[in-house]
Amino acid sequence: MRICTVDAQLNVTALETTYPQGFTVLGYDRVRLFEGYRRTRVRVARALLTLASIFRAAGPALAAAGLRQGGREAAEVLLACDPDAIDLRGLRWGAALRAYLHARYPDWAYLDGEIRSLPAPRWRRYDPNAQVTIVLPTYNGMSYLGQSIESCLAQSHAAFELIVVDDGSREDIGSLVSAYRDSRIRYLRHERNLGLATALNTGFRASTGAYLTWTSDDNFYTERALEEMLRFLQTYPGIDLVYTDQYVIQEHEGGAGPPQLRRARPPTWLAVDNIVSACFLYRRKIFEAIGGYDPQAHLVEDYDYWLRAARRFTMQRLFRPLYYYRYHRRALSSQYSRTEVLEQVRAVKQLHGVGMQRGRR
Repeated sequence: MRICTVDAQLNVTALETTYPQGFTVLGYDRVRLFEGYRRTRVRVARALLTLASIFRAAGPALAAAGLRQGGREAAEVLLACDPDAIDLRGLRWGAALRAYLHARYPDWAYLDGEIRSLPAPRWRRYDPNAQVTIVLPTYNGMSYLGQSIESCLAQSHAAFELIVVDDGSREDIGSLVSAYRDSRIRYLRHERNLGLATALNTGFRASTGAYLTWTSDDNFYTERALEEMLRFLQTYPGIDLVYTDQYVIQEHEGGAGPPQLRRARPPTWLAVDNIVSACFLYRRKIFEAIGGYDPQAHLVEDYDYWLRAARRFTMQRLFRPLYYYRYHRRALSSQYSRTEVLEQVRAVKQLHGVGMQRGRR
């Protein structure tokens, strides 16, 4: 069971318990109640809620005012923590927060007294037979491709197909893929290099999964990545796409440094930057509604896709590091200057009519 504690300093700490006792702190899940939000309205909300923790008599009124200003953002952060229960015992204004959250997430349990026992979260949904498609495009990616494939095959959620799309590689990708004697793997090949977007489109046109994602040949999943994301989407049917925290590996000539956690930013940041991480899962209806990736959006194929998806579908971050993203000298992102990438980002923003909108963050 996952319990998220909200304290008077507006910190949120996630705990895992082996029901009914035995708490262990998950350090990566300590966040601020308004993690990632900067807009003026949220700063006002933070100040009001801080004052509500100090002034007992005025606390309820201050808390109500604070939640009117920033309740939506606070609820988004707590949803990203994916709780089974919210511990409000350290809050003088816990009743106000409980009422606000219960109207939106009535299945969550709330702790406001001594912890004795908690009901098992039977409201969660997870179908181990739900089919997921992973598309893995590669172009001369032999160096790390094996690790990427193996991380897919090691998933705790076993009902998936892995479609490897060889985008005209000079390397013998087919032999490497065929060495994995697993019926869930399919191998498709372009006779010449057509680019990332076209390779993705080839893969998704051949897909059968009800849930879709893609990964890169130089990155890899943690073992429970698909299961965690799928469980989240099935538990919250109003969410169409989930994206997660990730670990970043910086490789150089002398080796690699320790992985660094990169926290997922709020969905409202999409108008500013590509905030959907490299670890994500979305419902097939997105693909059916907006089609494939745009070959003209070179270097920003994914950003263009998420902007199109956000117009019609709901995105949500999840505070779980489920992926390892590798920076190295042969990576596609290393082959182009920052100026070239920014030019493409600006072009996509102009196409979709978005920009640096401070009020949306």
